[in-house]
Amino acid sequence: MASAHKCRFCGTDIDAYVAAREATVEKTLFEGHPAVVYSAGQYVLIVVTIGIAWLVYWIRSLSTRFTITTQRVRIERGLFSKMQDNLELFRVDHIDLHKPLGQRMLGYSTVHLHSSDAGMTSVYLYGIPNLEAMADTLRDCSLRERSRRRVLPVEQM
Repeated sequence: MASAHKCRFCGTDIDAYVAAREATVEKTLFEGHPAVVYSAGQYVLIVVTIGIAWLVYWIRSLSTRFTITTQRVRIERGLFSKMQDNLELFRVDHIDLHKPLGQRMLGYSTVHLHSSDAGMTSVYLYGIPNLEAMADTLRDCSLRERSRRRVLPVEQM
């Protein structure tokens, strides 16, 4: 038998309160570098250049770090000098999922986040395992953040 969990003093539904409180806590969904090779076309280029392209892809992967949480996307670029960009998820207007054949063959995809942030109107996430499922999670988190912050999207004419 299910029973209601209510505060005996104020009558607040404790389960609903805990769920609302957990929504405000930022949780990490992914943290790390993109894959060195995430497309079949890159493999072809590595073979043609006798491995030199792999070195370029490896340095590019090392110089990019994604941190994706339930409230923001942080992209850190650079090997020696670092530059960090943050995109708050409540600013994400639209999410596109791109699955070209070369990436699908290796189990990857690219997510394109369209934003109302003037400094970061477009963000691409790539080389992350299971990114297709994460795109759905990002959409849910974006909607939850808009609701939590009481932000309404502004339609552009």
